[in-house]
Amino acid sequence: MRRPASGILAALFCGLAPTFAHAAEAAVKGWNLRCDAPTCRASKPSASGLQALLIGRFETGDGLAVGLAAPGAIVDRDRPMTLRIDGRRIADIAPKSGFQPLERVDAFWITDVGLARTVVEALPSAKSLRFEYIDVTGAPHDADIDVAGFADMLAATDQALDRKTVKAVGVAPRGLDAAPAPGRGELVVRMGVPPRLAAKHAAASDCEAANSPLLRAFKPVIGVLSSTAILYSIPCTASQGNVSYRLWVVESGEIGGITAQYFALFDPTYGWKGSDLLHNVVYDEKTTRLTATFRAGGGCGGRGSWKWKSWAFAMEEYRMAADCVEGSDPTGWPKVWPKD
Repeated sequence: MRRPASGILAALFCGLAPTFAHAAEAAVKGWNLRCDAPTCRASKPSASGLQALLIGRFETGDGLAVGLAAPGAIVDRDRPMTLRIDGRRIADIAPKSGFQPLERVDAFWITDVGLARTVVEALPSAKSLRFEYIDVTGAPHDADIDVAGFADMLAATDQALDRKTVKAVGVAPRGLDAAPAPGRGELVVRMGVPPRLAAKHAAASDCEAANSPLLRAFKPVIGVLSSTAILYSIPCTASQGNVSYRLWVVESGEIGGITAQYFALFDPTYGWKGSDLLHNVVYDEKTTRLTATFRAGGGCGGRGSWKWKSWAFAMEEYRMAADCVEGSDPTGWPKVWPKD
């Protein structure tokens, strides 16, 4: 359900680098390097592959800017990050004044000049950097980057730019545009289904594989329920114009975890029954309302709506069309619950 981390980072790095007709690209001791006078950019992936350390040489002098790309686990731009060098806590980096997303929503650069200087001064002799942060879903991350080869990478930028670094110094990035500022919901959707949930979904269900010919065209329905809860509706089966979804709620609060969701559905023959699948799911984040509509053909089917209330979905109504009328509007089907 997710692109390989290496592919994500490669795509991100290419996206961060400007398009130059004669740009020089190289791999230097684990660093990806792209230069075109008078600038150079370098990146090195974290141990998890979800992030990458960014180094930008945007000035004509010895200034280096430092950033973190996190396409696989987007940083919550409203919470602080903690930076450690070789295990030693260096700083708690404040959002906005200490770091900002620039160019892309998943690329964050240190804008605190004093901290940038501290980091760059330490890099030639340091072994590792760690960024500790919370992503937009509320999950904690440790981005561990082995910074070995930094001196070789810096020397390669000198060669590419035909200059000699006297002493590298940390600076705030210059010439980079502010990143877009989408809502949290859009960023959560951008991250996709968390790997731990994808694994749990695959192990707990008999759904079709997400990349199967039947399901590959259908995307998960993802939405924010509250400051600590996110809805993930993952496609399960597809048949005769209906797509079924298994729904999960992932919470990151004091009582965090992954919870499968179950819903009451009405069957005209057997009455009410419980189900862990809903069809053709739609979620409205503004109203926290979930709707699901099943069409059996010829205008028959059932339609339910539920609203998120603190910790569970509460049914608002359920409609059922047992007498088929071709082209009928599900919102006008007879109510089963509540009765008028």
